[in-house]
Amino acid sequence: MFEVLYIGSIFCALLTIYLLLFKENAIRSYSNYIFSVILFVEIYSVIIYLLIYTGLINDFPLLYKTAAPFNFLIAPLAYLYVKSVLFNKKGLSPIDFLHFLPFVFAVVNYLPFFLMPIAEKKLIVLLASYDLSYSFRYQAGYFPEYLIFAIKILQSILYLIVQWKLIGGFKKENKNIPIQSQIKKVVKWLKIFTWIFTSILIGFLFLAFFFNVLPVDRYFEFINLVQSLLLSVSFFTLSTYILLNSAVLDGLPFIKYRLQESSISNKQERRLFIVENYEKEIAQIETYMKEQKVFLNPKITLTQISAGLEIPIKDLSYIINNHFQVRFNDYINQYRISYITLILDEGYLSNFTIDSLIKKAGFSSKSTFNAAFKKVHDCTPSQYISKKNTTL
Repeated sequence: MFEVLYIGSIFCALLTIYLLLFKENAIRSYSNYIFSVILFVEIYSVIIYLLIYTGLINDFPLLYKTAAPFNFLIAPLAYLYVKSVLFNKKGLSPIDFLHFLPFVFAVVNYLPFFLMPIAEKKLIVLLASYDLSYSFRYQAGYFPEYLIFAIKILQSILYLIVQWKLIGGFKKENKNIPIQSQIKKVVKWLKIFTWIFTSILIGFLFLAFFFNVLPVDRYFEFINLVQSLLLSVSFFTLSTYILLNSAVLDGLPFIKYRLQESSISNKQERRLFIVENYEKEIAQIETYMKEQKVFLNPKITLTQISAGLEIPIKDLSYIINNHFQVRFNDYINQYRISYITLILDEGYLSNFTIDSLIKKAGFSSKSTFNAAFKKVHDCTPSQYISKKNTTL
C-alpha cells in the first residue's frame, strides 16, 4: 500500500515543482525555490528507499547511502522555508549557510563507504536488500548508525521547535489587517507543512523506541510497515496540498521592512510591517493595462507585467487573484474580450475576418477565444454578432 502512496507522491511532487518553477507565470520566489529543493530531496530519498525495499538497489549499488546526507538538509530547509514565507526573505544570508553544516558532516562521515571498492560495496548492498534491518546495524561511516540517527532526530526536534515559535508569533502579531484572509491561508499551510515534519519525527521516534524494546529480527517488518505508512502519508500530503490550494503560492504580499529604533540598543533595526492599503497598486495596474494594452501581446506573462509596473510579482499575483478575483490568464482575457467587443461594435467585421480579429486581440487560438468570450458574455461570438445585427 505505502509503495503506491510513495509513487503517487513522487508524481504529485514533480507536478508541484512544475507549478512552482516551470509553469508559465510561475512566481519563482525564493521561498518557492526552497520548497522545490525540499521536494527534490524527499523524492530522491523515497526513490532510494524504494530501490532498497524492492531489491533493485543491487542494480545501482553506487546509489546506496547517497540519500543519507541529504536527510540532514530537510530540517534546516523546512525552517528556512517557513521563515522566508513569513518574513518575505529574498535569499540566504551568510549566517544561513551554517544550517548546512550537519549535511557537510554527514557527507564526510560516509566518505569511507562512498570510496569503498565496488566489489565490497556490492556485497553490503546485497545484504541490505536481503535484510532491511542490516542497514541500521552496518556502520557505513566513521560514526555508528545509531549516533547518526540520534543526531538527525535531535536536529529535527530543535528546528521544529523554532518553526512552531515562528508561526505562533507571526499569527499573534498580525491580526485584524486587510490581508488577514490570505495570512490565514498561508499560516494554515505552514502549520500543515510543519505538522508533516512533526509526524515524520514521530515516525523516527517510533522506530528508535521499538528498536530498543523489541527484538529487531522478529518485529522489524512490523516496525518498518508502521513507519513507512506514516512517512508515505506525510509525503503524499506534502506533495498534494499546494495542488489543491494554489492560493498559498501567492505567499504573504505587501510584507515590508522599515528601520526603527531598537528598544534594547541605540541602533536601528529592521522590523516587519504589512502595508494596509494597496489601492495605489490597483489603480496603477488598471491604468497600465488600458494605456499600454500589453494584453495584445499573445505571449505576455505575469513576470513581464510585474517588471513593467515595478510591482513585486507576489503582490501583483495577490491583487489579481484576490481583488479582481480571477486567475492571471482570465484577467488578461477579460481585457482582450473587452477590446474585441469594442471593435466589433465599431463594425470591424465589415472589412476583416473574425480570425484576424482573434489574432489582433492577442489570442493564441480560436478555441481559447471562444471559451474566454463565452465566459465574459455568456454566449458564443457568433451569437453575440447575431444579436448585435438584430438590434441594428
